[in-house]
Amino acid sequence: MIAGCLTPRTMRMSFPLGLIPRNVCGMSSRQALILALALNGLGALLLAYDLHHRCTEASVQAVASGEKAVLAEVHKPYVLVLVSLAAVNVAVFLLLRSAFREERSAALRRAQESPPDQPAPTGAVEDDSALMEPSVAAPESGTEAWGSLAPWSAEHEASVTGLWMRTIKRREGGWPSSEEAFERFFASRDFDAEASAVALSRDGRFLGAVLALRQRPMEDEGYWWLEAPGVIACVLVEPAQRLKGIGRALLRRSEEQARSRRRPRLFAGGLENFVQLVPGVPGDDYASRMFLLAMGYREVRRTCHMVAEMKGYEVPEELREREERLGRDGYRFAAAEAKDLKAFESFVERTGLDRPSRRVEKFQMGFERFYFVWNDERIGGYIQVSAVNERMGGLSGLYFSRDHRGKGLGSVLLVKAHELWARQGVQKAAVWTYPEAATRFYPRAGFVLVQEWVQYMKDLAHSWDDSAFVQRWR
Repeated sequence: MIAGCLTPRTMRMSFPLGLIPRNVCGMSSRQALILALALNGLGALLLAYDLHHRCTEASVQAVASGEKAVLAEVHKPYVLVLVSLAAVNVAVFLLLRSAFREERSAALRRAQESPPDQPAPTGAVEDDSALMEPSVAAPESGTEAWGSLAPWSAEHEASVTGLWMRTIKRREGGWPSSEEAFERFFASRDFDAEASAVALSRDGRFLGAVLALRQRPMEDEGYWWLEAPGVIACVLVEPAQRLKGIGRALLRRSEEQARSRRRPRLFAGGLENFVQLVPGVPGDDYASRMFLLAMGYREVRRTCHMVAEMKGYEVPEELREREERLGRDGYRFAAAEAKDLKAFESFVERTGLDRPSRRVEKFQMGFERFYFVWNDERIGGYIQVSAVNERMGGLSGLYFSRDHRGKGLGSVLLVKAHELWARQGVQKAAVWTYPEAATRFYPRAGFVLVQEWVQYMKDLAHSWDDSAFVQRWR
């Protein structure tokens, strides 16, 4: 009875789904398909119940008359109808999946091309919103009331640094924490001056800037895909000039540059392995996050900045007991020595770690920054602390072979890292990690959360329509 809802004529009209007309009730294609799937399922249940009822009656009749053919005649039409309903349900499910995909793509296109207007927030704007200026004004045109965009030049470095220091809410251990950090950023080969731009008023006053990064090629290290993305370090706008469309214009300028370079995606917030100002938008900066969502970006990950004080830290009793238990199981913890080079090379080769030559080179350059866990005279895992930077220690690596995971070795090694930091004479240590580890793993080693950052990404789908681009990055 429900099979008639999707006749061959109707199904031909369903490809592509955008051609499915709304019915007289105003339902969309997705709603109509959901209704059809529900009705088909209900019809199948009713038929199954009716088949069971008729089979019961036929069984009684067959027993009375002694004719087995009665049951076969009852089964045939019902089985055919149920098989037909199952086939129709599969077809409706496939159409429904395509409808969901089409509606999602249409929503993304609407968000990218003409994001909806939003009312300006009431009250004071959080200082952190300077990272990603929450402009919701109309799209920029050739003649803007506030002024125009200009290419980046070195003369704007002081203006950007001064604006940051005046407007960004400073947190203890925040990043960047000094003007020297900006000097290193602008001097780095990762800084992309071509994709960066400034906003100037009609009389030439500095209003804001977008700073971009260029990922270094790493094809020789097995990371060919990292060359593809474009990265926005920050969008910064003078507080008095916000909500005028300046942030939107700056962001679109970087997007156009990324498209011209055939980048497949654009990140808001830095990636690992190269210099960055911030790893994203502060988690408590709601206005900037809404701005990026309106511009078609989506959240891809969260990074937690955690800091531990070296002075006064005491190893939790549970970790002391864990180390003793692991010792009884054959594990031994010891700071690395120069003679451990061959054992470390064997560990890197055995576990298949990426960039093996680089890891061995780091060990040779500073074995005193490694701490090993041994088992059966072989290295089972290690932790590596970073070189001292402005009296702040950090972590460069923490890894175990598969057969030694899940035994609590990481927590003990993290405590052992305190010994390495103490030898370096640092007062604090900082780590960047994910929310799960920030709540379960690092607090036992004395780390406390300073700030959570959210990284966003926007797919530049046009790149995947280019056959030459797809062939290059396949």
